[in-house]
Amino acid sequence: MAKKTLSDKKIRNISIVGGIITTLILVVGTILIGISATNDADKSAKRVSLFYLNELVQRRNEVVETNLDSRKKDLNKALEVLSDDDLSSEENLKDFQRGIKNLYELEKFAFVDEDGTIYTSTGQQHNIDEYKFDYNNLTTTEVSIFNLESKEKRVVIASPTDKLFLGKKLKVCFMEIAMDTMLNGISISKDESTQKNTFVNLYTKDGVALTDKVLGGLSSEYNLFSALKEAKYESGYSYDNVYNDFQSSRSGIATFVYNNLKETLAYSPIRGTDWVLTYLIRDENITRQISSISTNIFVKSLIVAIIVALVLVAMFVFIILQLNKNAKMKLANETVAIENKIKQEDLEQRLDLQEKLLIQEKEKNQQNQLITALSSDYWSVYYIVLDKDDGICYQQHSDIEDGLKVGDEFKYLETFQKYAEKYVIEKYREDFLRFIQPENIKKELINNRIISFRYIVSRHNKETYEMVRFAGVRHPEDRDDGIVHAVGACFTNIDDETRTSIAQNQLLSEALSAAEQASKAKTIFLSNMSHEIRTPMNAIIGLDKIALQDS
Repeated sequence: MAKKTLSDKKIRNISIVGGIITTLILVVGTILIGISATNDADKSAKRVSLFYLNELVQRRNEVVETNLDSRKKDLNKALEVLSDDDLSSEENLKDFQRGIKNLYELEKFAFVDEDGTIYTSTGQQHNIDEYKFDYNNLTTTEVSIFNLESKEKRVVIASPTDKLFLGKKLKVCFMEIAMDTMLNGISISKDESTQKNTFVNLYTKDGVALTDKVLGGLSSEYNLFSALKEAKYESGYSYDNVYNDFQSSRSGIATFVYNNLKETLAYSPIRGTDWVLTYLIRDENITRQISSISTNIFVKSLIVAIIVALVLVAMFVFIILQLNKNAKMKLANETVAIENKIKQEDLEQRLDLQEKLLIQEKEKNQQNQLITALSSDYWSVYYIVLDKDDGICYQQHSDIEDGLKVGDEFKYLETFQKYAEKYVIEKYREDFLRFIQPENIKKELINNRIISFRYIVSRHNKETYEMVRFAGVRHPEDRDDGIVHAVGACFTNIDDETRTSIAQNQLLSEALSAAEQASKAKTIFLSNMSHEIRTPMNAIIGLDKIALQDS
């Protein structure tokens, strides 16, 4: 019995000593892990912030480029609608220019002739040397800044032209847009400098601020590089790297201290210009949030360590009874970790899906613009991707019983071939099937904007004339090879106008035939009359000769 009591004491002492040692290890280990987790959180938060900042720059960059492309299209549209009547006199041209200015909210819409004279809606100007573009050698649309050194900066978009005006050749057409109007249009305004933590700006590659605010208004310098020379850079970043990136139109990121404030600057060049878009974030905001997160992690780790230590003391007192509980806690922790991992993977998948959906939505908007323009005059309208043999139904006539509804996706050739077999009469079917082949469509649309084919269908025991038209949907990637890869397909009923045309042609044919018959009858009549008259005349002439001989 004494041995048993001694054994129990040993077990108790061992349990107590083991509990103390384990508790110390756990507490110290938890503190070390908390410190390590804090450092890792700092690094991770910094990486995430830089990644997020770079994403913001790229998205704003896309907005700026899209806005500039839209303005270039506006300029080209204005040139397309310019008529000979508008160029017939200076007053007509001024009226046209005033209309374009009001329509697109421009400061100036002007032309430059071969002598360098500028024609505006208010009269002629002779200050062509103040503009950046070369009007004699301009071959493509260019973007530049007028009054760059002034606060009244203007964006100038110039494009070559070959119009004739009062005997002179117009070399360039350009529009001037107030910088405030351009910045408001691309969601960048001077008022954004009042924000406390993030600032968006546009600079030239030489560092001139287009918004007259440098580093979010923190610097009194007029030029970005003048301010950056005074900054102190973190390891891995330097003034020379930023300057060279601007000059070479490269994207990048730099972290530095300026006026005792730590800043991170991300930048990206704007395609087709010498502009660079920047996104500035003050690290004090990030540091504050990271410090808060790190402190929370450390405090929570310490609390957990103390709680676990207390639990372990109790566990070692009742060591046998708590073994199962420990196992359950371990299992619960593993389950939470797995669930967190699954949630994280699910979140990443959702973000990826959201990005894809945004791209698809942009493409759908472009397609909808085409379909909206076409659908008002056609029975059925489809969008076809020829290379993939895919189609989307945008409008469907109730007489076509193929099961398609608006928004349905389908296989192009299979669906159109079934339509031909079911409705197109045999006389036109082979030509119809040949006409809808993707390669034939691509070939015909190289030189034609729209191609069409007329045929007869049999529907409800009645034959009617229909026509299918294909119009090319040209995307930016189509410009290199000149081949259309996507088309809008439209079906329309042309039975009434076709039959009216046939009837008119029939009437004309019948009238022509009647005229030919009348002409033939006239010829026969004249021939017969000539013969009838000639016979008695010959007799009279003969008798006259005899009478003369007898006398």
